[in-house]
Amino acid sequence: MMVSVPTRKGCYISILNMIQGEVDPTQVHKSLQRIREKKVANFIPWGPASIQVALSKKSPYVKTAHRVSGLLMANHTSIQFLFRSVLKSYERLRKRGAFLDQYRKEEKVFGDSLQEFDNARDVVT
Repeated sequence: MMVSVPTRKGCYISILNMIQGEVDPTQVHKSLQRIREKKVANFIPWGPASIQVALSKKSPYVKTAHRVSGLLMANHTSIQFLFRSVLKSYERLRKRGAFLDQYRKEEKVFGDSLQEFDNARDVVT
């Protein structure tokens, strides 16, 4: 699953940048050096600044209007805000007992209790 979260607060854990099209690898290398030197991206203090770049040629089968296209995927500590939001929603639903009927019918899996949900909640917090 991919999600979007604000990255102003927090740190990057790792970045993967995929670039497709006519790109000079030396320009990419210089850009990465500038990012590291100017500390444009804030990385975790306990590990190396992991920026991976994958360059590929343009597909002969897909016509695009642009010379270069790219995709950035990143692991960021701001995902914690999304987890908190999901956890709050879960707690509200669990307090009301909403949507639990189908799980209670599955006695083979859950037995008499829904303890697995509580265990999963404890893992996330």
